[in-house]
Amino acid sequence: MAGGGTWSELEAFWPAEELVRDRDRLIPKIVACYEAAHPQGKKPSESDKDSWRESIYELATALSDLGLGQVYLFVEYRVHPSMNPIDVVLAGGHPDGGLSFAAIELKQWSEAERPDPSKTKDGLCAQCRKTITGSLCDDCAVERVFAPFYGRHKKHPAIQVKDNLDALRRHHSMFDDRYVHLVGAAYLHNLKDPQSQWISRVRPAAGIPTFTARQPADLRSFLKSHFGPTPDATAAQELLARRRSTSLLTAEVGAIVNGYTTFSLLEKQHEAVDGIMAAVRTPSPGAKKVYVVSGRAGTGKSLVALTVLGQALKEGADARFVSGGVASRDNFKRGVRGKGKAFSTLNQIADKLGPNELDLLLCDEAHRLTERPMTGSFSMRPGESSVSVIVSRAKVPVFFIDGDQRLFAEEVWSERGLIDAIHELRAEVVPIHLDRALRAVGSSTYDTWVQHLLRGDPLPWNPDTGEDREPFELYYTDSAAQMEKFLQSKLDAGLSARMSAGMCWKWTDDTGTAPDVAPEKGWARPWNAGDNHTTPGVPKRRFWATDSGGFRQIGCVHTAQGLEYEWGGVIIGADLTWTSDSWALDRQHVQSKASRIRSDDELAERIRNAYGVLMTRSIRGTVLYSVDPATRQLFADLGVPKI
Repeated sequence: MAGGGTWSELEAFWPAEELVRDRDRLIPKIVACYEAAHPQGKKPSESDKDSWRESIYELATALSDLGLGQVYLFVEYRVHPSMNPIDVVLAGGHPDGGLSFAAIELKQWSEAERPDPSKTKDGLCAQCRKTITGSLCDDCAVERVFAPFYGRHKKHPAIQVKDNLDALRRHHSMFDDRYVHLVGAAYLHNLKDPQSQWISRVRPAAGIPTFTARQPADLRSFLKSHFGPTPDATAAQELLARRRSTSLLTAEVGAIVNGYTTFSLLEKQHEAVDGIMAAVRTPSPGAKKVYVVSGRAGTGKSLVALTVLGQALKEGADARFVSGGVASRDNFKRGVRGKGKAFSTLNQIADKLGPNELDLLLCDEAHRLTERPMTGSFSMRPGESSVSVIVSRAKVPVFFIDGDQRLFAEEVWSERGLIDAIHELRAEVVPIHLDRALRAVGSSTYDTWVQHLLRGDPLPWNPDTGEDREPFELYYTDSAAQMEKFLQSKLDAGLSARMSAGMCWKWTDDTGTAPDVAPEKGWARPWNAGDNHTTPGVPKRRFWATDSGGFRQIGCVHTAQGLEYEWGGVIIGADLTWTSDSWALDRQHVQSKASRIRSDDELAERIRNAYGVLMTRSIRGTVLYSVDPATRQLFADLGVPKI
């Protein structure tokens, strides 16, 4: 049952034929589901129950009459506190194959009048409420209906359907798949009044029809065109399973490895998991297959790696997980009880194992590997590289790489260089590219914006244009202190938040207390601590992104890369500034080991990579602050909201 503050999930679902046959028995069950999901256990109104008894019965009967009684109806469907309940979601098979879903808005209205500000201005937009001419704006003229029984204007039912479709796409990863069909419609089964039929002739949302009681044939034609008679419950099962999680990966590691995570895999991720596991079960009799899974930050590389690890361990395979990133590996290891030995260092693999001793070896963050392991023993061949260790020690080696996250001179493995090295070992490369951003609540908009920004051809930030509202929030600020205040409010609200910075200030101590990061007068904070300090309340370096207390220190790429938090602030130092139409590098402000890179062009690329890493750690929102006024003006000119 829901707690005092927010709705919990509401799932009441049955095949259409069962709702027709057992309506009286199932209505009390819908009522119970509603009460359990309501934050105060509130009982539904009599009109709600009438709607379930009559409207849903009408829709279920239409499906049954068409031979579609196996299509599932999800009643009052909601899976997230931000969702308004959807009257009905239909789930079944499409006549042309694949999964098919429809969001149906049901209304018991018996009459509906055109919008008219002379009757009341309630329910109209602010502009129309102020009008003295009696005219309506273009939106209200089409998107509003005067409902006499409410005495006010209401959204046209098709607009409610559009909002419901947006919510389904936002919270379910399956709708990213172009082979999954999703449509919507409104059904006003009591609307017989001839004067009210205009409502079905208005189409305020493209592709979303409105049916009335005088259009039973049109409704049935709609249902037949989107659902087939195949008795397959796969669509219903997928609706229950494939939800887009806004959880942090580190909080879900144990569930992922143990096979009961709330994270949902997309098409390319499924392809990667299935392909790798097939090779683990039946290794290739020919050349060794080496999987190279590539993708930008936030495309789910670590999720795939942890999912494969869990499946392999469950099936009894000898599998290990290594990573070029110490912080991410140790956070993942800490989150998996009883299976920590599956997480290893590359040095341990190199020193203790011989050729093909492992069934599976997964190397996350391969872009951070050095050319050779740090140590060696009798197991290592002279001159053996990090890549050759991974390829040789396992029957199925897998690399996860993002060339845009290489930061320092010793991080030598680009995707091309990695593939060339594997070919030199006479192995077959199986490439898989993950191209869909997941971390920023599935925001391709933000991922594309960051890419263009750091490439030097920035795009305007227009998050709310088009049909789908942008779920990710982006802001900039003129003050690091204001950034901290804003992010503190997120922390106070129970969300995770961190501040990170480019490595433009020296790291003078190990305790996490020296105020080294000083981007503006009167405001300075310490860098993250080291791993050997004893300062109370300050997390160890590798756990800065995940342990409480990390907000009081400024993180760097070493502690942030490979990890995530809900809200992030990024301080851009004087090493990278915007000059009219391009990024300018100032080498004297580079305080990291990247300064060893001699080429200014290569160093500038690695610095941009570093900021790209920091900007893509958040799953809900990011705040940007630059010490450079011209760079802040760039954010303003691009339309980024200011806090």
